[in-house]
Amino acid sequence: MDLTERQKEILLAVINEFMEEACEVGSLSLLEKYDLGVSSATIRNEMVKLMQLGLLEKSHISSGRFPTDQALRLYVSKFIDDNGLNPLVSVEIRQEIFRERFSKETVIKAILRIMAKETSTLAFMVLDEDVRSYGLSNLLKCEEFVDNVERTRTVVNILEDDTFLRDLVEQYSGSGVSLLIGGESGIDNLANCALAFVNVPFWDERKTYVGVIGTKRMEYSKVLSALKEVKSALEKSMLGWR
Repeated sequence: MDLTERQKEILLAVINEFMEEACEVGSLSLLEKYDLGVSSATIRNEMVKLMQLGLLEKSHISSGRFPTDQALRLYVSKFIDDNGLNPLVSVEIRQEIFRERFSKETVIKAILRIMAKETSTLAFMVLDEDVRSYGLSNLLKCEEFVDNVERTRTVVNILEDDTFLRDLVEQYSGSGVSLLIGGESGIDNLANCALAFVNVPFWDERKTYVGVIGTKRMEYSKVLSALKEVKSALEKSMLGWR
């Protein structure tokens, strides 16, 4: 999709505001906070064009706009750094997995704990026999879950249904980290959420996945980098398990 430099600036500003505040963004707030070098009217006109391109949308109760799933997908693929993990966290992931590589249960707990802590999401592992998770409290700190019991119940139901989550990750799994933003998952009540996951080697398990569930405002760069690091660390530690 070809965007002008001005449209890119405005789109990124809207996404940045959405990520921070989880609310719709108006032209006046952009004018006050960002040095866009144009008038409020010009910003409004460009936002209309971005809506026509399917990158911004608005609710019926506000004049502001917020990014669509398509916009966030564009943001992830074109505008974020794919190495957004603190080097110290990378070291922690590698050391934890290597140190605990002979204890299956300890490695599971270490991976879930690190992923939940460093990405502020709910971390999960899909194993042959079950689904393990950690960090539900992270979701309950987010606006999208605080006042929406049904959304929280949906996540809990997904985690308790081994077959559903396994079918979902196997359906969308690719060679690297897979990401489902908003409605891309097809899950009712999770239109404001995102899932990221990756297939990893793990003992004699048939197929194992490590992933996270968070809001659409998750720190994508950090999440994707952390999952890549976990996959790499597990691949390198496999020799210690055989």
